[in-house]
Amino acid sequence: MFKVWGGSVRRCVRLVIALMLALAGLLVAAPASQAHAVLLFASPAIEGAVPTAPKSVSLVFDEPVQPSGSRTVRVTGAAGKTVAVGSASRSEGGRQLTVAVRGTLAPGVYTVQWQATAQDGDVMGGSYRFAVGSAAAGLSAGAAGGQQQVSGAGATAVLRWVLFAAFALTLGGLVGERLAARHGIRTPRPWLRAGAVGGLVASLGLSVLIAGGGSLVEGLSSPSGPALFGGRAGVLAVVETAGWLLAAVALFRGWRPVAWAGLAAGLVCEGLRAHPASASAVWGPVLTTVHLAAAAIWIGALLHVVFVGVAHRWDARFRAALGDYARLALLLVIVVLLTGMLSGLLLLSPTELLDTSFGKVLTFKLALVAAVCALAALARRRMTQAAPRSLVRVEASVLVAVLAVTVWLSVTQPPRDTQNALPFAPPATGNAITAGGRADQIGIAATASAGQVVLRLTAPTTDLERGDSRTYRASLRLADAAGRARTVSLRGCGDGCFYAPVAWKNGANLLTVRAAATGWGGGKETLRVMWPVWPVRPDNALLERTVKAMRAVKMFTLHEQVASDTAGTTIVPTRLELSGDHFVDSEPYATGQAAQTSRFTDTEGHTVLALGYPGERLALELTLDNQGRVVRETLVAPNHLIHRSFTYPEPEGAS
Repeated sequence: MFKVWGGSVRRCVRLVIALMLALAGLLVAAPASQAHAVLLFASPAIEGAVPTAPKSVSLVFDEPVQPSGSRTVRVTGAAGKTVAVGSASRSEGGRQLTVAVRGTLAPGVYTVQWQATAQDGDVMGGSYRFAVGSAAAGLSAGAAGGQQQVSGAGATAVLRWVLFAAFALTLGGLVGERLAARHGIRTPRPWLRAGAVGGLVASLGLSVLIAGGGSLVEGLSSPSGPALFGGRAGVLAVVETAGWLLAAVALFRGWRPVAWAGLAAGLVCEGLRAHPASASAVWGPVLTTVHLAAAAIWIGALLHVVFVGVAHRWDARFRAALGDYARLALLLVIVVLLTGMLSGLLLLSPTELLDTSFGKVLTFKLALVAAVCALAALARRRMTQAAPRSLVRVEASVLVAVLAVTVWLSVTQPPRDTQNALPFAPPATGNAITAGGRADQIGIAATASAGQVVLRLTAPTTDLERGDSRTYRASLRLADAAGRARTVSLRGCGDGCFYAPVAWKNGANLLTVRAAATGWGGGKETLRVMWPVWPVRPDNALLERTVKAMRAVKMFTLHEQVASDTAGTTIVPTRLELSGDHFVDSEPYATGQAAQTSRFTDTEGHTVLALGYPGERLALELTLDNQGRVVRETLVAPNHLIHRSFTYPEPEGAS
């Protein structure tokens, strides 16, 4: 039998080496992914300043999150006084949380403390600051996401270790019990029952953590029902707890098939909750479920066999049971290695193995698994001579350490690619303005706000309601009034949408955008953004006066030039005679309102009123005369660029 065993070992070792080499080749080209919830943006901006008191606080994450009850967002002033805020609402598919600010914030520096439950069930928390008014001097240069961590990480780690150990004791115990029974060995059942009770307690504790926003004390004293039952992570925790309850009752009553069903429910919940599920909705849960089941049986069955060896003084029947376990362990090792490597493909690239915290922990786990495999091989070689008691015990101990490192991995943030596309455009921070232009056949709208710019590109015939499947490309250079220019790195934020952090300089900022879209001509366009946005509030009063002044004009001459292709032949302007009412009624600002308004003075001393309608991707610049009438208008729409000039009749009696 042991000769057959030795041949099987050599064949399986060769198979494992081949699989590892093949997977290593795949790993080289694998993209990085991410798990846990990461705060991407906030409004007001992280370590940013807004000129006036905000009416709300918004947080944007890289994945859907669930509010943590009253602990979701807390705002405090410099003296530690708490600011009253409303309940958190979800939008953008759960990726954005918003709370209303009750009352008016006085000028000063404020701290935002936030908590949210990620899809993997961990409660993430963090803090950042923002300033209102001229208090920005008290802020530091902001990092991308402020400070964040897993809330209750210690309790989470302990409970997860108990949970994984419970899977090993129950699943492995059931398998080990059958291996021993083949050789007439009857084993006591306390470990199975203890494992089931431990799993029930651990899963219940993790549910309490979610209900308490990362705090066991608050979860027990004042649990939040919406935090637990309102999101995917909480529901999975409740279902897993129910599975463990079913398994515990079944094991105490001796209903083995029912116990397997409860444990299977727990495994599936863990697969749906774990890190790889955020990278692949199908393969992530499958890989995690199979990996956890194989690892639990590998560890738990060995512990059970060791327990049998101690109880039966390592006799011949034990050696026979150990031989059966060894054959099963070979298959389990292959499954664990294969699913572990494939899960690694989903979570990080090879360069991140030693450059990130997650990669270092994963490397340590791989080293422990390699050590276990070496100990197992050495123990099996000595089986022909005597029972390898010490080696088997060491192997079991190292496998328990592997469980601990696995728990460590579960509360460690995998590496995140900061250039990955965003699910949607971040909200504007403070007052904002949209500038527009056209690069050949591509419409460009740039929405500028404190610390950022969002570009939206539109090709002709785009259906804005159904979306457009064409591929857009863009690059950006930013120059200030002194002529200093630099290239700005863009990040995708949807179809035809690009985001970039920008440090605006006072005065004119020139954005040179190079845009292209599949199947359409592209090119380069320079947009002007006047900073700061003035006034600090939308200047609808000036727009209303302009609309009133235009409606008072009985007749005027309009020269209009409409282009959908700025690289084409020069278009001769169209001359029209219009009344003020007729013209204004056809304009987007006919009501005297605009989503974004700003004014500045041009080089000729004229007042320029800049208007933005981000939802329609419209941007206008109205140059006004001293009577508040429009003398020049530039309108950028998704499919057209329109230039207009206005000539008014001389007033009666003028010489």
